[in-house]
Amino acid sequence: MTVASPDATQSVPDWEFVRRPFWIFSHVFAISVVSLFVVLGVWQLQRLDERRQFNQLVEDRSSQPTALSAVPAGDDLDYRAVVVAGEFIDGDIVRVGNRSQGGAAGEHVIGVVELDDGSLLVVNRGFVPVNVEVELSPPPSGPVELAGWLRDSVTREGFGAVDEGTGTVLPRLDTERVSVRLGRPVASVWLQLAPSPSGPDDAFPDPVPLPALDEGPHLSYAVQWFIFATLGAAFYVALLRRRSRGGPSVDVVEM
Repeated sequence: MTVASPDATQSVPDWEFVRRPFWIFSHVFAISVVSLFVVLGVWQLQRLDERRQFNQLVEDRSSQPTALSAVPAGDDLDYRAVVVAGEFIDGDIVRVGNRSQGGAAGEHVIGVVELDDGSLLVVNRGFVPVNVEVELSPPPSGPVELAGWLRDSVTREGFGAVDEGTGTVLPRLDTERVSVRLGRPVASVWLQLAPSPSGPDDAFPDPVPLPALDEGPHLSYAVQWFIFATLGAAFYVALLRRRSRGGPSVDVVEM
């Protein structure tokens, strides 16, 4: 008669422990963590798709400038390239605070242009740093043509700073708040000036460029989250297999 050795008996997996309360809680926790990693990976892929759509929209609207005699109406004007003719009535009516450009903190200088049809258009002339002394160039005098991109007015969302309607520094470029300070109605969109190819590089305000049309880190983040999910699931399965064969496990009191 052959008697099984203790080692052979011990090598037979015993999965009875997986139904104990502690391990049931452990299963739920592990599945929740792995599921969270997967959800975060899918979320990053969704953000990547949104970023690609945004890049395509900016490319389509900003490629060919359109000459305007008046600001058109509509909801699809954001980032539309235009050339407008008019005259500055104020080149520094307000500033937009807490801006950054080129690694420097500063503000955006906001002016107002009266177009040929008599309507008023808010213009973001560009960035000026606040931590260094610079000379601010005045806006052009007389009739002028301005090239840039139309941008939607930025309104307060969530817990954003409240504009009390006083002072000359705005938390965001909301055309209605500029209109309040000017005392006259303005267009609902504003113009972001394009950099002038003939202008000096060290002049201020420094025109604000279009956002970088790259895909950002979303794809690499998604891959990382999926790797975390795979490693987490593999580690937990390995832990269960080791425990089923009588190997050392985590130091816990099983109930």
